[in-house]
Amino acid sequence: MIFFCFSSIDRHSIVEAILFHITKYQLPIWYDRQQMLLGDNRNYKNFIEGVDIASYFIIVLSPNSISSTCANEEMELIKEKYNNNAAIVFPLFYNIAIDKIPNKYNWMKQLVYKEIRNDVDVYSACNHIICKVLYDKLIKCKIQSFKYLCDKYSNIPALHYVIEMLNNYASIDDCNYNSKIAILYSLYIYIKNYYDIAFLPGYYYSGIERLFDDIKLNLKTDLREILIVERSFLLLLNSILFGKII
Repeated sequence: MIFFCFSSIDRHSIVEAILFHITKYQLPIWYDRQQMLLGDNRNYKNFIEGVDIASYFIIVLSPNSISSTCANEEMELIKEKYNNNAAIVFPLFYNIAIDKIPNKYNWMKQLVYKEIRNDVDVYSACNHIICKVLYDKLIKCKIQSFKYLCDKYSNIPALHYVIEMLNNYASIDDCNYNSKIAILYSLYIYIKNYYDIAFLPGYYYSGIERLFDDIKLNLKTDLREILIVERSFLLLLNSILFGKII
């Protein structure tokens, strides 16, 4: 689960744009407006159901969150989890210069971070986050690459078509992103027609559907988006072949 840590003052200017992109991929998230209702115990909902359970944390560090008591309480707990190797943190520095960040938050500067402003699209930062979450799930699977699948399972008749298409996929120029996405989408539809995928988590295939919609409009795609589609498809294959859900 991905936990959002931020100041409510930044909600409409930046946080909901990040939320919009992340939720398009159907990854499980903890976002206060979706999990909390009037009268709830804030500490229990925030800290026990939120921070304690989550493994991933998006911290929108800004002048507003630095001044926020609630955000600082969350960041202290997140830092504790991070120091215990129990958290992956995605620092997003919003409308604040790196040299203006107080020493208290220097630990975040040791991580790979993104600087974002109102005039900078957050889409790229969200793609980095999605790629990382999918990668962490994929490394728990048996098949982690198309090459491994093609080398080890070419003798299985039910996979002959998939493997033939993946061999064609490998022959496409690395920068021809739209063609690569189109082939993987076609394979996704093939699998969807032969196997029941309704029981699988949405993030196994929603990225494939979403990014295919983008290329239908001839929108520019990049390496991160290719990685999202590849990792999603590999998760889907692992679940179909081995019944493994991560």
